Amino acid sequence: MPQGPQAQLVLDIQRHWLGFMLSMITPTVVVDGRPMPGRWGRNAFVLPPGQHHLHVHLPYLLPSQIGPADLTIWLQPGMPLDVEYRAPMWAYSRGALGPPPQQWNGMGITIALMAIPLGLLAFLFLLIIGSVLWA
Repeated sequence: MPQGPQAQLVLDIQRHWLGFMLSMITPTVVVDGRPMPGRWGRNAFVLPPGQHHLHVHLPYLLPSQIGPADLTIWLQPGMPLDVEYRAPMWAYSRGALGPPPQQWNGMGITIALMAIPLGLLAFLFLLIIGSVLWA
C-alpha cells in the first residue's frame, strides 16, 4: 500500500564542550508521545506532514531529566525542517529547542560556579605570596 507524502525532521542535538561528561548519556527524543532513537549530532526522522509535538531531554538520576525542552512543529510535505537542541550547561536548567542557532542555557551560573572557587584560590595564593614576601 503506497504511503502519502512524507516530511523530514532534522534534529541536531548538541552539548557544550564543557559538558563533555554528557556524552555518556543517550538523549531521549519523543515525537507525539512516541520515543524515537536519538543520539548526539544530527538525527533525521521521517514523519507524516502536519503538526507534531517534539520533546527532548537527557535521562539522569537527580534530577531525573536534564534539560527538558518541548516544541510544537509543523512539517510540510517533502520539506525537511531543521531544529536544534542544546543541552544546558547547568543540570537544573531547561534545554534550548528551536530553529538554529539556539543559546546555551545555564551558562551564567556555570561561569559563576567556576569563577568563585578560582577566585578563592587566587586570593589564597596572593595571601601566601604576601606572607612569604613580608615575613
